[in-house]
Amino acid sequence: MTVDYALLTNRDEVVGYLSLVGLVDSLASDAADVTVREVTAGNMNRVFIAAGPLGSVAVKQAPPFVQAAGPEWPIDPARIGAEARAYELLGRLVPDAVPSIVHVDLDRFVMVMEDLSALEVLRDELVRQVQDATAGRAVSYIDFGGVGDVVGRFVGELSLATSVQLLGTAAHEALVADSANAELCQLTTEVVLDEPFRAHEHNWWHPSLDERVAGLYKDAEVQAGVALVRERFENAAEALLHGDLHSGSVMIGSTPDKTQKVTVFDPEFSFVGPIGLDLGLFWSNLAIASIAARAAGHDGLAAAREDAIEASWQAFVEVWDENDSVTFDDDFFESVRTDAWRFAGVEAMRRVAGWSHAADLESLPSDAAPAAQRAVFDAARHWIVAGTAAPLTLTDDPTSHDNPGATP
Repeated sequence: MTVDYALLTNRDEVVGYLSLVGLVDSLASDAADVTVREVTAGNMNRVFIAAGPLGSVAVKQAPPFVQAAGPEWPIDPARIGAEARAYELLGRLVPDAVPSIVHVDLDRFVMVMEDLSALEVLRDELVRQVQDATAGRAVSYIDFGGVGDVVGRFVGELSLATSVQLLGTAAHEALVADSANAELCQLTTEVVLDEPFRAHEHNWWHPSLDERVAGLYKDAEVQAGVALVRERFENAAEALLHGDLHSGSVMIGSTPDKTQKVTVFDPEFSFVGPIGLDLGLFWSNLAIASIAARAAGHDGLAAAREDAIEASWQAFVEVWDENDSVTFDDDFFESVRTDAWRFAGVEAMRRVAGWSHAADLESLPSDAAPAAQRAVFDAARHWIVAGTAAPLTLTDDPTSHDNPGATP
């Protein structure tokens, strides 16, 4: 893959770009008054915040490689086009739950968007809560039911509006073609549905999982479950998805009237696929966060986090149930829920035995980490094999996966 375009790397280049596309005047009457700071946090792209006396924006650019890995892992920067298309639709369906887009440049793979830096990434807040509780400091309040409600409605509105039931066959087929995102779907296949379940150089894990991981690669039930998940991922073109809806793709904060604000961002992995994927990724990450809190001795915080999972499911169901213009099979909701739990399983497994791990677990005190790692592994196995929920638990058994975990 050969892609030739200039990457934004510093303040002058970002300000110069904003001047070139006619946006710097919205920040300051004099470009010299614009400040720029890099806030890159994800695996895929570089992000800068440009601010001046008149306002601020986020400037996001897709490099021709995975940002977290560098040029040795090339990937098509046109992925930002998929993200822009998803935002365009989401801005109509759930405008309060997504950032506004100011400018899209598909030649330099840049998107200028609403500055969300007044909000916090949910994953960071989840880690901070446990750290503060462990240190005896005041813990910031999060209405987890409210978070789940926003995410569930986000998934519900997006999936309903882009379903074959609402669009009809011809329009849905056109959406599938227009939303194709082959390279990032292949990346998901590799790092979520393949590598964690076999010996691979990308994989690493906590020493407490040595015996479990050794058994994982030979576990016929898990391999069969992963095959089912992969088949659904590759062939169930049900609706447009966010595609990467974990706790690092949700931001939270407060509105001017002090109510909780929840924003979903980074839909660059968007494609038409199985509806349960988005719910499952969200459930998995909140369940991991719950296990982390429980392992650190904070049962009340753990239980509160589980509220987000049930709330997201109820909100999703309500969106579909409240629309009288569509009909669907009697087993529709059960099928979505089964898919969701299985996708939760592969997501959780890659967070403990794949390439990209969960900050919730990696930030735990050393004495809490082994039980948490084992609990997530065992939960992941259960979800993959059974496709159902079960109570989240910790286990002291370093070898057995017979104590599965899941959320209500």
